[in-house]
Amino acid sequence: MLTIICPHCHALHFDCEKLASSRVNLPKFGMCCLQGQIQLPPLQPLTRILHNYLTRNDYPSREFRNNIRQYNAAFSMTLVGVKIDNSVTRKSSPYCFKIQGELHHLTGALLSHGDQTPMYAQIYILDTAAQLNVRRTNNNNLDLVVMNNL
Repeated sequence: MLTIICPHCHALHFDCEKLASSRVNLPKFGMCCLQGQIQLPPLQPLTRILHNYLTRNDYPSREFRNNIRQYNAAFSMTLVGVKIDNSVTRKSSPYCFKIQGELHHLTGALLSHGDQTPMYAQIYILDTAAQLNVRRTNNNNLDLVVMNNL
């Protein structure tokens, strides 16, 4: 479990992530802030709606959490382009992927061509009602009210 707190940035860690030079009463970590060498500003508070979706147990909140990756993808502005090594992904373990070569983002043209449905950044230049309609078309299994609230 994530039970050990970095004394510098307060990130949560597994016990096995401590550096060898750690002591019981003074854990040291190299993955979060390099023992205080990197300092990031605190995160801004969540919006009320997002906070509710992450903490409540009503239907919309459970729907959001169960499909959080797809909601995230529905609002993304780019597509990650990679060559995936499928020898790693065909396992029964948790999903991960190995990248061969370089990682890049596919952005495409800002305007969609002809009859193409707008995707990614192309959606953001539409008015809000049209944006919701396109996102709903591209993700017809997601809840329309949740998507509208986001």
